[in-house]
Amino acid sequence: MKVLNFYLLRHGKTLGQSALNGRTDVGVDLAVQHRIRDRMVEKELPIIHIVSSPLQRCAQVATLLHERLDNVLLNLDAAFQEMDFGDYDGVAFEKLDDKWQELEAFWYDPADRPLPNGESLAEFHQRVTQAWDKLVDTAHGDTLLICHGGTIRIILAHILNLDWKNPAWYSQLNIANQSLSHVQISVTDSRFASVKTIGEVL
Repeated sequence: MKVLNFYLLRHGKTLGQSALNGRTDVGVDLAVQHRIRDRMVEKELPIIHIVSSPLQRCAQVATLLHERLDNVLLNLDAAFQEMDFGDYDGVAFEKLDDKWQELEAFWYDPADRPLPNGESLAEFHQRVTQAWDKLVDTAHGDTLLICHGGTIRIILAHILNLDWKNPAWYSQLNIANQSLSHVQISVTDSRFASVKTIGEVL
């Protein structure tokens, strides 16, 4: 039996005004990125592979960590990017006062009320779960995935066979910035997944 550990790290708090930052490539303060790097190094996790969303809030800390670790492979994978929030992606909430009805409809029913020109929840789910299954299938050892809150929620729902269309999963499951979740997968003729921790803040 092969046992694989996957560590899911959400990026640090982004710079700028509060907004739905999906595809928008906003950064994280460099001092915060260094703190995340240092805390991950202190954990001494036996990872051999770092996979990261290519957006700078993830890729920057992935690069910093990769530079400090020996014999660790780094790959960027756009399939693990956050959901694309369409016309409202990256727009400060204070500039969306006249759009609250649409935003509330999306928050209460994200599966059936997508944002204008945005990615549907079904498309997001398919993109992330396909990438996750491929990552698990090809993993040769413990892996760190640096990505986004929505991405991590989709992965956890997929692993636990929960209803990913349920809006409560996105509003009530707290995946804080710079938090680490741990999934262990035992592989024999089939897979058995165990979620060890969710959202442990670094």
